[in-house]
Amino acid sequence: MKRTLVLCALEAIALSGCSRQGGEVLQLLPSPNGAYRAVALVCPKGANERSTVLKVVRAGEPTTCEAPSLQEETLTSSDPPRMAWMSNSLLVIDSRGAPTDRILLGEVSFAFAPWQVSAPSLDLSNIAGDPSARPTADAGEQPSKVPPVESVCRFPGLTLPSDFSVLAGGAYAGKESSVHIDQSGNTATTMTVLVDNPQKPVVLMLGAYEPTIWTIKRAAGTTLLAVLASGYHRQVVTGLDATTPVAIHTYDNKSPCGFFYVDKRNLEKLNPMAQRFFGRDVDKVYPAYNGVLTLSESPAPLSPWVGRGNAPVESYIEKTVPPSPEEELDEALRKGQLRRATLGDKKQWEAEMARVAPSRGLSPTEVQMRSLRANSSGTLDRAYVVLKPMTFPSRLYGSRSVVFFIPKGVERPRGNPGHSSVYDFNDMTCTGVGCM
Repeated sequence: MKRTLVLCALEAIALSGCSRQGGEVLQLLPSPNGAYRAVALVCPKGANERSTVLKVVRAGEPTTCEAPSLQEETLTSSDPPRMAWMSNSLLVIDSRGAPTDRILLGEVSFAFAPWQVSAPSLDLSNIAGDPSARPTADAGEQPSKVPPVESVCRFPGLTLPSDFSVLAGGAYAGKESSVHIDQSGNTATTMTVLVDNPQKPVVLMLGAYEPTIWTIKRAAGTTLLAVLASGYHRQVVTGLDATTPVAIHTYDNKSPCGFFYVDKRNLEKLNPMAQRFFGRDVDKVYPAYNGVLTLSESPAPLSPWVGRGNAPVESYIEKTVPPSPEEELDEALRKGQLRRATLGDKKQWEAEMARVAPSRGLSPTEVQMRSLRANSSGTLDRAYVVLKPMTFPSRLYGSRSVVFFIPKGVERPRGNPGHSSVYDFNDMTCTGVGCM
């Protein structure tokens, strides 16, 4: 569970070792969506000097001192930086000697900040147009430098024994429900947590990105000391008696301690959070499957599961919920602001791009990168043509992203397109994740 080992394992897979010709690799972190890799390298700087260079490259491209990069910065200190991806397009860096409260904008933005990123002087809420870009206090963790535990990042009144287990588990989401429990616009998911660890008292770290209700049950003989639940959206913990302390730290509730969710690409956040709250690293991580998380080494439970029963999802329903991105798109269709795109729109874009490519010095590969890909059936899926002034629907991220064509003479929609791809005939630019 040591983050250094995780990084070296990633580096061994990608680059065949944690050190290579062309620069010694200090750190290698993939972005949450896997599209980029952030690498810290020790590079020659003259005959007898070396410097730490921080680069971001696209996945699959070389990570050496000489290789080109999307974003690059030479740090003033030779110490490895502390860095963390705060979104798919924002990297927060903390390094001794590096200037703080400074932002480098680009396809991937760099934000230099001290450990306490929540300082008022650093407002990154609109960086790269991504609302998930606002840093939290867990930015820049590095395994060899565990920050001091703040008074707020603990369980008041909880005294831990000398020997106990820290077990973490979860997934991006649990089992889907049909209700909302927060203002994210995403339907809630549910997790059933089964804990069987009679050998030692247990503290749990439960994490899911989506709004989730966790119902905990334990095997007889298992002692639960505390539960720390986290995620991007609202988290609810049920099934415990009143004497078991619970702490909820999420992005949405602006936790000063940071947030995490359990995913194989986000394990580096677990140990720093465990150190803050419990003074030690995580012992083991358990992935959840289909809304069930079993934290047990036994092939079967030692005894029937004990719990206070399942709290109905309906008891946490949010009464007033913003429209979903799909509902906003449907409303724009009804208002005549959008129409669904056809293969004719795709062919028109490709023909116009081929026409302007020579004057812009674009290679065939670059032209291809600006072409819209049809799905396996040869048709367009979730693609729209903008007809009138409008605002991009909110929360067009991940699987909810779409494609927009903007015809010549039509105003680009206001707001944030999220992860959506925007093909603009006015200047023949393609922006968004699908244009990379």
